[in-house]
Amino acid sequence: MRRAGIGPVLALWALSVAPMAYAQGAGDRPQDGLSPGTVQLPFVTLDDGRLFSGSRYGQALLAELEAEQKTLAAENREIEADLAQRERQLTDRRPTLAPEEFRSLANSFNSDVEDHRNAQKSKERAIYQRHDEARLRFRDVANQVLAQVMRERGALAIIAEEAIVLGFREIDITDAAIARMDELIGDGADLPRPTDPVEPPVPPAP
Repeated sequence: MRRAGIGPVLALWALSVAPMAYAQGAGDRPQDGLSPGTVQLPFVTLDDGRLFSGSRYGQALLAELEAEQKTLAAENREIEADLAQRERQLTDRRPTLAPEEFRSLANSFNSDVEDHRNAQKSKERAIYQRHDEARLRFRDVANQVLAQVMRERGALAIIAEEAIVLGFREIDITDAAIARMDELIGDGADLPRPTDPVEPPVPPAP
């Protein structure tokens, strides 16, 4: 037995999730689509975060994000090492250079450092933007799967698991949703994906 009690947050979730789920094909009366032997439950609960991290599709998206982050981190280390070497070389040359020549070289180096920093920050923003868009695609796909599970359970709405104060474990559909996602979607490799990478907007020149 788990915690129960429905408050304003729970009610808001029910109003926002149920119409979205039924729009994906669960518009018939829920009891008409009940699986044999299934007890109708007016509300079911879902751990949205566990659905994402526990499903093969969500895990594939997380692995993709981690791979991109590691690639960017390796690139950052390579750039930092190159800039550190250039800085040492410039410092070593300083005694042999005229002040104006050294100042010009130092300004050029500082400009390169700033350009690299801005470029890498733009790449990082693009990575997280792609991941955010992937999360939205995951939500769209998950809503269709959740609509199926709702119809089979005769549920009217899905409630956020954290909104429950006390309740029976049987009302939670997270494991069932993960299993259905894995069955129907797998790791998402066969789903349509954006063909063009997301590029960060270029700020206007000052």
